[in-house]
Amino acid sequence: MQSRTLAIDPGFDRIGVAVLENDKLLFSDCIETDRKSPHQERLLMIGKAVEKIIKKWKPEALAIEKLFFNQNVTNALKVSEARGVILYEAARAGLEIFEYSPQAIKIAVTGYGKADKAQIVNMVRKLIALPSKKMLDDEVDAIALGITHLATQKSI
Repeated sequence: MQSRTLAIDPGFDRIGVAVLENDKLLFSDCIETDRKSPHQERLLMIGKAVEKIIKKWKPEALAIEKLFFNQNVTNALKVSEARGVILYEAARAGLEIFEYSPQAIKIAVTGYGKADKAQIVNMVRKLIALPSKKMLDDEVDAIALGITHLATQKSI
């Protein structure tokens, strides 16, 4: 069973990241790319940031959200490319990779597959000690993903 997990809520403008070990949050943040930079430079920046987090925190596993296609196909393609960079860095570091659907995360954290953002944030705050800093939704989503992975691993 993995004890240290890197959880990533993939995006393109912002990527939520969290490192959890057992039931403790060790690190969380958002990787933010510069909207004015060329597409390939933004992907490179994401890769370098993920590589740096992996080297610093030495996780054994990556928990990543499965891509959910909405109406915006252009955005979905960019997110899928960013997700590919993240998966590449995780594979290169030898991490075991686990993928979870948005609904699976909602069920694991709240017990309800159609939970909204407020319900997820409320339950994350009850389940794990969070730092007092202001957090973006993407960061909280990554923590929820990490909680999902740890709970799933405990049940195996």
